[in-house]
Amino acid sequence: MSNLIGKRIELLRKRKGLSREKLGYIIGIAGNSVYRIESGMNLPSAEVIIELAKYFNVSTDYILGLDTESDEENIVKVQMKKIPVYEKVAAGRSGIAEPIDYPIDEIYIPVGSKGEFAVEVIGDSMEPEIKEGDYVIIDPNAYVESGNRVVALINDGADALVKVYRKAMEGPAMLYSLNQKYEPIILTEDLKWEIIGKVVSLYRRY
Repeated sequence: MSNLIGKRIELLRKRKGLSREKLGYIIGIAGNSVYRIESGMNLPSAEVIIELAKYFNVSTDYILGLDTESDEENIVKVQMKKIPVYEKVAAGRSGIAEPIDYPIDEIYIPVGSKGEFAVEVIGDSMEPEIKEGDYVIIDPNAYVESGNRVVALINDGADALVKVYRKAMEGPAMLYSLNQKYEPIILTEDLKWEIIGKVVSLYRRY
């Protein structure tokens, strides 16, 4: 029974595109507790089952495995794919972004969506659109135009920034922040800069 409950919760979570950490935050338990429930190691409490049913808009009977059809028919079946989340990225030899260290999280996005990995945003330079702690989903192969949100490396790869890329007909390109308290960064040759990917979507954890 516990394994069936866990499998149903995992199915609902993935169809929503949620990480275990985010689902745990929503219903008030730790991400590790979600893992243990999904794996069949622990049974969820009655309170947790009720919160899950409310959030996913299904019956408690469905989560408990007592209802096999009625609620499942109402769930939109969207196939999802998992992508890793990194704290930092760097440009590889081919100019394509490569992760540094191990993933800090994983998220699910619909199959067919653009993006190969996500990067955690640090700082407030892109507020109010992109907040600290958000994940930006990156397509390292997308064509970048002026006005696109990008991840750029400057200072020979020492700093990775999420900014708005601007390129006029004349003069150097610039990186702009949406938060007006930050000055634009002029991309001169001595800055040793490189655009390593286009931001194709945003994932907010909470």
